[in-house]
Amino acid sequence: MIKNQKIINYVLIPVLFVTGIIYFVVANGEYEDFKELSEFRIMGELAEKQIEMTFFVSVGIINFILGVWILKSGITNTIPYIVVIMISTGLIIIYLASRTIGVPVIGVEYYIGRTDMISKIFQIIAVGLSAFSIYNIRHPNINIK
Repeated sequence: MIKNQKIINYVLIPVLFVTGIIYFVVANGEYEDFKELSEFRIMGELAEKQIEMTFFVSVGIINFILGVWILKSGITNTIPYIVVIMISTGLIIIYLASRTIGVPVIGVEYYIGRTDMISKIFQIIAVGLSAFSIYNIRHPNINIK
């Protein structure tokens, strides 16, 4: 169990860090849009871009915090993995809602970009690895070969 859990953590932590970096890249893109829109003084769009930048930077920071928390918490604490599952699943649901029914302030986004897909793939991987970690911690006598 200990060896398997360490291997899972060696994969999960970089997945969380890469996801955080992707969100920082997206926030930077929103900032570039913000600078461009500010030249034209389109206030409604500026407010939306500020909210999106704040959201993406916050999610990036949260992913880094989760990675560090898993690193520091050892291999017997399931709470960080539960939090990863909740946050990543919540972000996937928000993304799906923003592309279908719309979310407050932003509405419906029709663009599906490469970074959107990459971040969702990494979040799905994080959910899967976290679920496997929880199972692995709660069933320590089962060795997976």
